Amino acid sequence: MQMDVPVNLTGEAIGLPGSRATTEMQPSLARIVADAIHATGCSAAIVCRECDGELAIIASDGAGSLPNIAPVVLASDITKQTRALATQFADEAPASPIGFHAGHGPDVRFAAAARIACDEDAFLIVLHDRDHAPLSAAQTYVLRAHAAHLATMFELARLRERVELVDGVAHARVERLRLLESVAVHARDSIIITEAEPLDLPGPRILYCNAAFTRATGYSAIEMLGQTPRILQGPKTDPAARARLRQALLAWEPVEIEMINYRKDGMEFWVELSIVPVADDRGWFTHWVSVQRDITERKAAEQLARRVRVAEFENKALEAEIQERKRVEAELLYTAFHDNLTRLRNRAFFMERLTTALERARDEKLAACSVLFLDLDQFKIVNDSLGHIAGDAVLKEIAQRLKGCIRPQDTLARIGGDEFAILIEDAAGLATPVGVAERIIDALRAPVQLGRQSVFPSCSIGIVQSANRLAQPEDLIRDADIAMYVAKRAGYGDYAIFDASMHDNAVARLTLQTDLRRAIDRGEFHLAYQPIVDPTTGFIFGFEALLRWDHPDRGPIAPDDFILVAEEIGVIRQIDRWVMHEACAQLREWQRYYANPALRMNLNTSAVEFVDPDFLADLAATLVEFSLQPQCIELEITEGIFLHPSPGIAATIAAIRQLGVRVALDDFGTGYSSLSYINRYPIDTIKIDKSFIDGVCTDSRTRAIIDLIVQLGRTLDLAVVAEGVETKSQADALTAIGCGAVQGFHFARPLSPCDATHLLGSTDRGDQQALNDSSATTSR
Repeated sequence: MQMDVPVNLTGEAIGLPGSRATTEMQPSLARIVADAIHATGCSAAIVCRECDGELAIIASDGAGSLPNIAPVVLASDITKQTRALATQFADEAPASPIGFHAGHGPDVRFAAAARIACDEDAFLIVLHDRDHAPLSAAQTYVLRAHAAHLATMFELARLRERVELVDGVAHARVERLRLLESVAVHARDSIIITEAEPLDLPGPRILYCNAAFTRATGYSAIEMLGQTPRILQGPKTDPAARARLRQALLAWEPVEIEMINYRKDGMEFWVELSIVPVADDRGWFTHWVSVQRDITERKAAEQLARRVRVAEFENKALEAEIQERKRVEAELLYTAFHDNLTRLRNRAFFMERLTTALERARDEKLAACSVLFLDLDQFKIVNDSLGHIAGDAVLKEIAQRLKGCIRPQDTLARIGGDEFAILIEDAAGLATPVGVAERIIDALRAPVQLGRQSVFPSCSIGIVQSANRLAQPEDLIRDADIAMYVAKRAGYGDYAIFDASMHDNAVARLTLQTDLRRAIDRGEFHLAYQPIVDPTTGFIFGFEALLRWDHPDRGPIAPDDFILVAEEIGVIRQIDRWVMHEACAQLREWQRYYANPALRMNLNTSAVEFVDPDFLADLAATLVEFSLQPQCIELEITEGIFLHPSPGIAATIAAIRQLGVRVALDDFGTGYSSLSYINRYPIDTIKIDKSFIDGVCTDSRTRAIIDLIVQLGRTLDLAVVAEGVETKSQADALTAIGCGAVQGFHFARPLSPCDATHLLGSTDRGDQQALNDSSATTSR
């Protein structure tokens, strides 16, 4: 081989045979060094001896890749470290590589060193130009074998100085085999040596196995010789590992792999397999050296560690899940007893707290508790005009204000919508709950600012005290709610204290609601007709249809007692349709019978009808059904329809008049803006309220107002009807003023259809006496 660095070949200088013998050994040395490089996967290898601090290189290969490797004086600590590592390497696997500086070139990495047995200062060293992992077990074994081979060669050189060549060669071979066997026999790892070929099935045969191998596998040496290593493989041997092993063998490269083998008794075990090729003196690969280390315990430990890690991960996941469940449970618990919007307690918590308070008051004979039930006044207007987001903002602000009005021991909850409740415990009297109610009413006087819009909230409050120790939570909430509605009907921004009569009235109101729903189907309603007449001639212009309810148990019920209830429960539209149908049918009958197509019928109309999109269609269909002229129907509306103006009101009135139906403003003069209504809406008739008629004869101011209204009607081309005329003097006064249409008890009370028909027949020629007789008859 070509030498890349200066080499000291003086045998005497290094304790070897003469220079001639050493020179003859160079080809064999070169092959051994080259084989060491190949087997260990390093970049270079040298055979050297240290003497008096000087590194004498006997042979090298691959030194061209490691410049500036030359005989240098090594530092004493590096020399000692190299010797120590080589000594350690002789017995155990080498430690991690170290580096030393050779010459002035780049750092060269020390991979491993093996002492040559014939001389304690001679070494076979493999080097690398970068960091190199520790040698495998097979690589370590082969490096030792090469060192033993070198020792044999050096011994052979010495023998040639003393004996015949033939005897020397024989002795050298015996010595080499002895050294090789010594390395393998005493190794703790399993070692087998196979032929180099064939690589295909059945594979290279086993030529040697050491005692450690027979102990590990259960096979004897006799059983293994001539077999292939495939005998150790089985069902669980990884096919990918076998493929990788075959690929390395085909490339004549060292390989390290972990796989499952099987003992003779069939028991599987894990091995760390390290295989390297070995070359002969001519450089031909002749054998494979395989070192196997049982790593079953390590694998079991790794598997256990994996299970531990999995268990730790599962425990952490379980812990996280438990924490998440606790968080969710806490959140659910919070949600179960809190209102999401205001963060106040909710109805469920309030009822539970109220139940506990009542039980504690009964068991411990404590003072009674009180409940306040609050409802915001006209809160729907806020939602309808500003939107629900603004409404939510108002509720949040009110919740904060309510918190400042109660004591720390009191319970405040949002019951739902715009309703709130307060529980006051240990309240001996009404002073505490009344004080809280007054503070709340005062706290709500300040406006809530929503951007540029100011909202002035108010609430109605019902107060109830648990005087009855057998009272149930639902009873207290019910009674407080009843008192709250009493306060709301009395006027906004006030409170009411519950008493037993309120409950009786509520029960009666509920009964009335139930009966009212059934009244139409049972035919309990009927119409009475009051004529509208000319006070001078007694001529009947038409009738006002008045709804009457004959309750089967309570008898006649006045409209004022059930019309508002009908509007509240939503049956007023059904009642109005029935009234329209019955009145129009009666009008058509009278018009035909008396041949009077100009006879009119006045129908009272609720605000609910005017916002019903089907009202106009129903009205037109009714006119067609009974073949009535539209101008024969006059719809009476009150100023209440304008209290909550809707954009559709004016359009509906205009559509009614366009249809030809007349519109009358009833109870004129009782509101605050009657004149503005006449100005803004198309009206045909003004009906002066009875409160003015009562004073027409006794109060000059009232007479002047009525005179003004009559003149206003003439000016605006509006018909004027005076309601509630009960005396002749009132009729005469109205006649003197110029009011041409009146109605009232003086002329006739509301009549049944039969009586009204008789009256029409008696007065069709303007018989005033017939009207007087009718009034006297219906008065009895």
